[in-house]
Amino acid sequence: MKLTKILGLCAAVALMLCSCSSKNVALEQMIPADAIGVISINVPEILDKSTILQDGKLKLPESLSAIIDENDTSPLGMLVRDFPVSGISTDTKAYLFFTNKTFLGVAVASLSDAGKTKEVITRRTAEVFKTHKNGIDYIYHNGILYAIKDKVLLMGRTHKKADEEMAISAAVRYVAKPAKNALSDDLIKKTIDADEAINAYMQQQGVKLLLKQSTAYRDIAQKFPLVEIFTESDIQAITCHIALNDDSAELKADIIAPDNSQYDQLLATTLSEADNSFLKAIPGSMSYIGMMSVKGENFVQLPQIQQLTTLFSQLPYIGRINLNEILSTIDGPIAIAAAQDPHLEGEWNGVIAARTTNPNLILRQISTFATMMGQAPEIYDGEYVYQYDNKMIKLGVIDKILYVKMLDYEQTEGYAFENESLKSLFSNCPIGFFAATEHGNFDLVFPNVRKIAGTFSPKADGTPATLALLQALCSIKPAGDFENYEDDEALMVAPSGTAIDALRPVE
Repeated sequence: MKLTKILGLCAAVALMLCSCSSKNVALEQMIPADAIGVISINVPEILDKSTILQDGKLKLPESLSAIIDENDTSPLGMLVRDFPVSGISTDTKAYLFFTNKTFLGVAVASLSDAGKTKEVITRRTAEVFKTHKNGIDYIYHNGILYAIKDKVLLMGRTHKKADEEMAISAAVRYVAKPAKNALSDDLIKKTIDADEAINAYMQQQGVKLLLKQSTAYRDIAQKFPLVEIFTESDIQAITCHIALNDDSAELKADIIAPDNSQYDQLLATTLSEADNSFLKAIPGSMSYIGMMSVKGENFVQLPQIQQLTTLFSQLPYIGRINLNEILSTIDGPIAIAAAQDPHLEGEWNGVIAARTTNPNLILRQISTFATMMGQAPEIYDGEYVYQYDNKMIKLGVIDKILYVKMLDYEQTEGYAFENESLKSLFSNCPIGFFAATEHGNFDLVFPNVRKIAGTFSPKADGTPATLALLQALCSIKPAGDFENYEDDEALMVAPSGTAIDALRPVE
């Protein structure tokens, strides 16, 4: 009798797993072969490890709910808040895919209660569902199509020129399941069906398309063209996996490019050896640290850097500094670190540090320029000291690391070099980034030019890593609107409130 019950239980579990698997396959079949990017999201695992799903019931943890309340404009926050009443299935994956046709991006998910889903969408859009002739119920609102058929939700953001008719026609094609889908490609299928909680495959053109939709990225690319080393190269695709552990979230990504690609050759001639010595100049209180180790003489030959130095030379006053000459002396890490000013809202403390073969040349250039501008320095304990508003600006050299500190306090804390985890992090990577946030620490490094690795660790002991990660992501406010900038040239001047803002030639 017991054996019969056990066999019956096993059969029930197997049936449930097969059912979930078949739902996943059905959603995968909706992803077109010409998709330029695909992401799979293991919804059950995320709900379980974030403690949103407990004993079969959906409920937001109070700590997460409080953060969403404080950041009610966060798109992810709104999605998470609605999830317990959304009618979205909790036992199947969800998928995102990107195209360069009618839709920029599309999300597809199985539904357990389509009625609840319609209630949430109706409340959010203040519109009523229509029914297409093929049986799809839909709402098209502010460039987003919400379509439901056969307990499947398709939600897509259209390109600017698309209209409602184009959007619903594209949705009809996806719901009908194209004869050939993206997962017909073995690499895409292997990537997307991996065991990690989040898996992604993005073609290079997909990455570029998404970034170019962002006004913030376009502005960054114009002012800091170095980012185009990664976006305007012969990289073919990027695969990415995020594993959710109890105490951390781990990201692993691979850059796919041809053998002996231009990308490989470019970074091979540009990047220098990994070196964590720059941490000796970074105060331990800095929340954000980014670095890249470069060979300066080759670095300044890059078209992107030549464009940057040309723009810099056109800036009023500060453009008199020979930036090209300064960058040519760098041989090793160049780093920027920052932390929010604890005394003034919206202000930042920061440090720039770089290993240079000729620190005295740079010090002379900056000192001569500043003196010409009426800012002759004091020299104290081997440092050039300037005063601006609430900031003390100090220039100095330690172990061939030239640094510029802009702090509103007299530094008494130690240096990041005393932090063993940071020393280890930056000791083996030519490119790296670290961020200490309210909810956890995040790092991202390039162990080599073809691999990226990242880790997120909760700050509070006992907080599940997945919950802490959701808390951090839901704390992010939407990017500001840059569309109001009519004159891009205006953005080339130094931002208001910097030390340069007060410098003028001596009359």
